[in-house]
Amino acid sequence: MRFLLFTLYAPMASFGEIAVGERRMGWTRPARSAVLGLIAAARGIDRADEAAHRDLEESLHYAVRTDASGRPFTDYHTAQVPSTRRGRTFATRREELGAGGLNTVLSTREWRADTFHTAAVWPRPGRPPDLAVLAAAMESPHYALYLGRRAAPLGLPLNPTVVEAPTFVGAFAMREVTDVEREVLDSIGPADVPEIACDHDVEGLADVRMERRRDAVASRSRWQFNDRFEAVLVNERGGS
Repeated sequence: MRFLLFTLYAPMASFGEIAVGERRMGWTRPARSAVLGLIAAARGIDRADEAAHRDLEESLHYAVRTDASGRPFTDYHTAQVPSTRRGRTFATRREELGAGGLNTVLSTREWRADTFHTAAVWPRPGRPPDLAVLAAAMESPHYALYLGRRAAPLGLPLNPTVVEAPTFVGAFAMREVTDVEREVLDSIGPADVPEIACDHDVEGLADVRMERRRDAVASRSRWQFNDRFEAVLVNERGGS
């Protein structure tokens, strides 16, 4: 089997849970929707292109290995937004601020500092996307890439690599880090409990725990997501 692996590192990142009210908490690892959204941004897929996002959702399996979970911190966030008006949308932040009738929104948001993960995607049966095309897009992304929020740009190149392995765990074991990646990992320290999380319907899973997450894309343009189950296995770094 062929797998596309890539690095997800940022000095600041946010892997948001369900955003309700003033408290915007986060997960310790990237959501499936975040990984697929990053791929979509690299390929230049517009948020309103629901068909293209649905194709990514249905054609790719996903897994992510926690190499360093990072240090959590929160900030008290204020933002000005215009009142909601039926049928009106804003293309830029400048348009929002120029609309008049601004309201102040308060929130407490959770972030993680120095979080480092390795992600993998591979084709679902009968849906063979060209992994080389995805890798090329990551090498030269169409849109700016970030981890969770626009204030969290990537701190390292994605370094996409296509490998062949019997399983996704074996693919992770084959992943070679660059000298710069090794320097970053050495400076921030490894994960306390190395884990690999993946789609629950991946074949051959055993001795895993199941977690429920709301990160299956229903609509990017309306920012709607469905529940799904995710399998998590504890894994020695680079082991199988």
